[in-house]
Amino acid sequence: MVSTQKAGHKARRLSREIVSQTAPTPQRLMARNGEPMEGIRVVLAPLCGITDAVFRKACMDHGAELAVSEMISSEGLVRNSGHIQSLRHLDMSHGPLSLQIFGADPEVMGEAAAILSELEPRFVDINFGCPVRKIVKQNGGSAILKDLALLGKICRRVVERSRAPVSAKIRAGWDKPAVESVRDIARVIEDAGVSMITVHARTKAQAFDGKADWLLIKTVKETVSIPVVGNGDVSDGQSYLRMREMTGCDAVMIGRSAIGNPWVFGEIKAAIDGREYTPPNLRDRVTGLVCHVRSSVRNDGEPFGVIAARRVMAAYLKHVPNARDIRARMMTFTRLAEIEEVLEGFLTRIDPRTQQ
Repeated sequence: MVSTQKAGHKARRLSREIVSQTAPTPQRLMARNGEPMEGIRVVLAPLCGITDAVFRKACMDHGAELAVSEMISSEGLVRNSGHIQSLRHLDMSHGPLSLQIFGADPEVMGEAAAILSELEPRFVDINFGCPVRKIVKQNGGSAILKDLALLGKICRRVVERSRAPVSAKIRAGWDKPAVESVRDIARVIEDAGVSMITVHARTKAQAFDGKADWLLIKTVKETVSIPVVGNGDVSDGQSYLRMREMTGCDAVMIGRSAIGNPWVFGEIKAAIDGREYTPPNLRDRVTGLVCHVRSSVRNDGEPFGVIAARRVMAAYLKHVPNARDIRARMMTFTRLAEIEEVLEGFLTRIDPRTQQ
C-alpha cells in the first residue's frame, strides 16, 4: 500500500511538471468581473488530432474568441501514463483557452482539473460528448450521458477541485434525441455548479452524420440559467445568425468547418457586425497553408512538423480548381521546402484571374 501511494504521489508530481513549463493565462486574456463568457460569441471546437496549438493559433488570429484544447485524458494526466500529446506546445497567450478533460472516475477527473486549473484557463471543460469507440469503451465521453448519477458526481468533483470556471460539452443524447432526456442532463450539470454548457445537437449514434437538431439547443437554453453554446452544422456567417436566432444560444462553436478554413471566424464576425465579407482568394489560401506548415515545423522540426500538418493541408485547397494533383503530392512531402516550391509553382502557372 505504501509503495502504491508513493507511486501515486510521484505520478501527480510528474503531471504537474507537464504544465509547470507553461505560463498561466496573461492578465489581458483573463475574464473581467468574473464573467468567463464575456465577449465570447464564437468558439473553436476541440477536434482530436486536428486542433493542435498551430491550428488554434490560426483560428484565434482570424477571429475565434475562445478555443478549446484537444481532449486531455484525466487518467493519463494524473497517472502520468505516457506523453500527453494534447498538452504539447500549449501556449496560454494565444488567446482565451478552455482545457478539456475526459474520463469516468470523479476523483481522477477532479485531480486533473486541479492540475490544469493552475494555468488559469477560461474554463476547465468536461467532455461528455465524444462518440469515438475507444473513448466510449472506457465509459468516457458520451457514454456518461447514460448514467446521470455518475455525470453529476463528475461535475461536482471537478467544480470542487478546479480553480477555474467549469464548463461541460454534451451531445443531444445517446441513440436518439429526446427533449426530456436533454433537459434532465442539463439540469444535473447546472445543479452541480457548472458555469456553461455546450450542446452538440447530434446524438452519439449519429457521430458526425445527419442533421443537427437545433431545437434541442433551444431546449437546453430554456431549461438552464447558465450560458449555452450551440454546436452543429454552422459553416458560415448566415448559418451562425440562424442558429443564434432559432435557439437563443449565447455563443456558437465551430468545428469541422474551420479545418483548412480559419477565415470562417472572420466571416462570422462580419455577419455579427453587419459588415460585408470578402472571402480569401487563392493566394490567401496558399499563404495560409504555407504559414500553417511553417509554424508546425517550428514546433516539431522536419519531418514531423510537415507530417503533423498533413491533417489539414489538403483542406486549405478544397474546392480550388486544378489543385487535386497538388493536394495528393503534398501528402508525400516531408520537407517544408518541397511544399513551398510546389505551391509557388502552382500559383505562377495558373491564370492570374483565378486568384481573385
